[in-house]
Amino acid sequence: MRGRRGRSYVPGHEDAEREGRGMSEPTHDGGGERTRGREGTRAAEEGRGAAEPLGGPGALRGGGRQDAGPPGAPGAGSGAGAPGAGEAAAVRAATGTLLYGFALSRVTGAFVRLGIPDALAGTALPADRLAHATGTHEPSLRRLLRAASALGLLTVRPGGHYELTLLGELFRDDPRLRRLAELYGEPAVWRAYGALEDAVRDGGSAFRHAHGTGLFTALETDGPLAARFTGAMGTVTAAQTEQVVSGFDFGGIGHLVDVGGGDGTLLAALLRAYPRLRGTLLERPAALAAAPPVLRAAGVADRCALLEGDFFAAVPVGGGGPADACLLKNILHNFGDDDCVRVLRACRAALRPGGRVLVPALVLPEAGGGAGTQPDAETAVALSDVEMMVLTAGRERTLAEYRALFARAGLALPPGAPPALPGLPHHSMLEGTDGTEHGTREARDGAAVRR
Repeated sequence: MRGRRGRSYVPGHEDAEREGRGMSEPTHDGGGERTRGREGTRAAEEGRGAAEPLGGPGALRGGGRQDAGPPGAPGAGSGAGAPGAGEAAAVRAATGTLLYGFALSRVTGAFVRLGIPDALAGTALPADRLAHATGTHEPSLRRLLRAASALGLLTVRPGGHYELTLLGELFRDDPRLRRLAELYGEPAVWRAYGALEDAVRDGGSAFRHAHGTGLFTALETDGPLAARFTGAMGTVTAAQTEQVVSGFDFGGIGHLVDVGGGDGTLLAALLRAYPRLRGTLLERPAALAAAPPVLRAAGVADRCALLEGDFFAAVPVGGGGPADACLLKNILHNFGDDDCVRVLRACRAALRPGGRVLVPALVLPEAGGGAGTQPDAETAVALSDVEMMVLTAGRERTLAEYRALFARAGLALPPGAPPALPGLPHHSMLEGTDGTEHGTREARDGAAVRR
């Protein structure tokens, strides 16, 4: 996403798809049963911030058919007393979402992008008035409304008046869900997922297969897509900010450079939490334009410099001299190994002696290691890695793979497991130092204190 004068790639290296801060931590939060109806869902009542896709893994939501598989579908056992009959029925029920989950997501995306939640804010409307309010074709809208009702987004009152359920309300007043629905309802994103098979066959980016260019290059010329992408990623970062700020001690840092820090949401939270901290936000021009109001709202604008730059070439630090730390959140998983090394080297060059490169990252479990977390968390990890393959040139990595990248850049990770970020399954704070005795001891001692 970074480049001089707003370019999203390094001139002469377009094919490397060096595309900045990409898809955030997994937006696929796994599946969980939801109950349809005006009272909404238990997930909505207990955790309004959850960004679980309606078509996520698990049984179909609401009124969706759970026996959608044809006769003879996997697990379609029959007959009382047959071995594993209950399990077979559950397996068959899951085939509905595996086959039609994309349709649930598309219905939800259209529901939000057409403005239906806004049109029904605090009211109930018949289909004709709703069609007028949303500028849609009434007969076709009725068909979409029927599907949205079956998914638990709407309820139909006497007289054919449509009203939002609690679940539907979430897509009006929860910015994270709304912006994710807008992004995943974006045709450019869906076409990229349609090229997943091509990416698996040849190892390239599915987005490039579908569009002939990388995602972050496309963002420079497609304003609406860029706005939806930036908004969605900002809300995901906001949802994880508390865990990063509270799960790691930034107290020993005087000057922090947030490399590719989006609209400054995370940096603003850190500056508020640490009054003596000074910050520099390095971003592409479009993202920097969104940062000033975020920093002003947090009351920290006077302690943060905003810089444009190409982090493949260099990481500028502003007028404050070398940085104590560079922060790379949701950056490295967008790139191939060689480009990751370039970014890490640029960060290393910006540090004072003994400084650190901090990477809050999803860390893949080692093969056969057994993660010991809930199935939904395992699904989130797997889907995040697939999403990197679809939308970027990068991937999620194991700790051993991260160690190898840091070593190539002249950085060292402390021995042992990195500090975990509570509340974010599989996420840790990777702390790279310049590999000198002083730097390595400083990082190791700091990690021991935090544990």
